Amino acid sequence: MAIRFSTGTRNALAGHCGFASLFQGGSISIYTGTQPASADAAATGTLLGVISTSSGALTAEVLATGSITITGGSTSVATATVGGVDIIKAAVPYNTSTTQTAADLCEAINLFGIYTATVSGAVVTLSPRPGVGANNNGDVVTTTGSVTATYANMSGGTTQINGIQFTAPVAGVVNKSGVWSFNGVAAGTAGWFRMHGAVADADAAAPPHFPRVDGSVATSGADLNLSNIVIAVGAPSTCDSFVYTQPA
Repeated sequence: MAIRFSTGTRNALAGHCGFASLFQGGSISIYTGTQPASADAAATGTLLGVISTSSGALTAEVLATGSITITGGSTSVATATVGGVDIIKAAVPYNTSTTQTAADLCEAINLFGIYTATVSGAVVTLSPRPGVGANNNGDVVTTTGSVTATYANMSGGTTQINGIQFTAPVAGVVNKSGVWSFNGVAAGTAGWFRMHGAVADADAAAPPHFPRVDGSVATSGADLNLSNIVIAVGAPSTCDSFVYTQPA
């Protein structure tokens, strides 16, 4: 078996996120059997347990959302701000219709990378990068310029609890930080793992933005090393080693 990155992980690493920030506050699911051919695929095998900080109960992060609905106007969207921070790099011209202008604004937000955006018709929905949690609930969403719009301020974000943590990078290397462990939820022999980001992931076939890493499990020499790979219900297990190295 080998380390496999999902499309969401590859896109994030090629774009605006480092490895540790992408998976900070996340979790690791331990399964029996052989890992799937792709980290985008649904999980296979029996779930034996989920690694968290000190086996604590996990609360997944929920990303806050807000929106900009383009209603008309001319010339351009000069700025688009969340909490007073401009989330586009340059003005977005009004282009033919409200729906096309919304699509162009969505693209500009994603290219700048501070926030992520999706578009449906004339509505651009905004979300922060993972890790913000509840911190930007209530932040005001607005635009300036000659394009008219209505807005929904940021709301609905919740902060993860007991997710795994990483050290600060040194010479391109990050290590696990603190105790990574779990209590068995089923009996079996660990064969592979799937690491998730802080946002909830049910391990089904993933949409392209889901960050995941799949790899092998053993007591030594694997992609992820456990104190014991024969898992019993309720029995504690500890992740002894997890290191990510960014090649020079």
